[in-house]
Amino acid sequence: MPEKTSLASPVSPASIKRLPGSADLLAVFNDHSGQFPFSKGKRTPLVAAISSDHGRTWPQRRLLESNPDGWYCYTAIHFTGDAVLLAYCAGDSKVGGLNRLRLRRVTFEWLKSGGP
Repeated sequence: MPEKTSLASPVSPASIKRLPGSADLLAVFNDHSGQFPFSKGKRTPLVAAISSDHGRTWPQRRLLESNPDGWYCYTAIHFTGDAVLLAYCAGDSKVGGLNRLRLRRVTFEWLKSGGP
């Protein structure tokens, strides 16, 4: 049964998928929790988070995009080998919010590490 999560993403929907061969969940969303700087009402920052407790908590978070003028949303998630491909709208006030598509590859190791 679906339940409310602790993900503070009020502007765009979160994309969530289970990591292959694992019970862990990966979420990509505009994190407005306060862990990273954000502008109210904006689709930034874009963050990847991992939950190991079925989505109750999301302690592992990695910053993907942080431009305060950016607009990041509607993420597609595709796993490949030891990495994940993320495709999402990426714009700003100069080019328009939904006028660009960004494709990014990040490794599972990077997602699960605690560094920047």
